[in-house]
Amino acid sequence: MTKTATIIRFDPQGPDGLETWEEMNYASLVSGEPVQRGHIYHEIEAQGYLAGVWDCTAFTDQMMPYPVDEYMLFLKGDLSMVLPDGREIDIRAGDAFVIPKGFMCQWKQPGPVHKIFMILDGPVPDAENASLRRITVPDLSAPDGADVTASRTDFLNAAGTMRVEVQSFGATTQPGKKASENMLISVLEGRLSLHDGLEAHEFLPGDTAYIHQNDSVSWETDAGTRVITASYIDMAEAQVSANSSSTSDMASVRMSNI
Repeated sequence: MTKTATIIRFDPQGPDGLETWEEMNYASLVSGEPVQRGHIYHEIEAQGYLAGVWDCTAFTDQMMPYPVDEYMLFLKGDLSMVLPDGREIDIRAGDAFVIPKGFMCQWKQPGPVHKIFMILDGPVPDAENASLRRITVPDLSAPDGADVTASRTDFLNAAGTMRVEVQSFGATTQPGKKASENMLISVLEGRLSLHDGLEAHEFLPGDTAYIHQNDSVSWETDAGTRVITASYIDMAEAQVSANSSSTSDMASVRMSNI
C-alpha cells in the first residue's frame, strides 16, 4: 500500500510534473496513437485501487465492457461515451462521471483530456442498483442550500465499497475524527478547511483534497459550500481498525456526516 501525507492536495500536474506512462496497445484501438501521462497519489495494490491524475492525447477505443469502476472529474477536454444502441453521452471540462465495471461502452476522445480519477478493479458481486446500469453524470448544481447540510448519492458500486456523492453544507465546524473511507473531495463552491492536527489546509472552488482512511481530520465549511466526494472503503483496513479500536477512540465519520 502506498500512502503519503495525511491530507493531500491533488495538484493536476502532479507534485513534480506528470510521468509518461506505458503505451496503450495501438493495434487494439479503433484509432489514435495516444500518449498518456499521470501521477498516482494513492494506491492499494491488493485491492486494485488507485487515485490520481491523468492526461492523454486523442484516441477511440473498441466497444467493450469497462474494466474497472471509475470515477472521473474532467479538468480539460471533451469525450463521447458511445453506448451499444448508438446513443452518445457527451462529457465536457468541469463534468464528473462514473462508469461501472462491466458496463458496455466505447471511449471516443477527439482531443487531449485531463482528469482526476478514482479507480477500483475489484470483484463484482451480484447486485441490483441503478448505478450498475448506466454511466452516471451527477448534477453538480444540487443539492444546494446555504444554511443546511444535504447529501445525494449518485453512484454506488456493486460491492458497496465505492460511492460518489454531491453534498452541500452550512457554516459548520467538526472536531477531529477518523475518516472511515478514503475520500477524494473536489470543492465546487464555497470553502473547505481541513486540519490534520499539525496544520490547516484550505480548499476553494476548483481544488481537490484527499483524505486517507483511518486518518484523523477536523474540518470547517463556510455557508453555501458544495463538494463532490468519491470515496472507497478498504474493508481489510476497516477490520484492522475495528479490531484495534476501544471505547475511548474517536468515532469515525464519512463526509456525508459533515
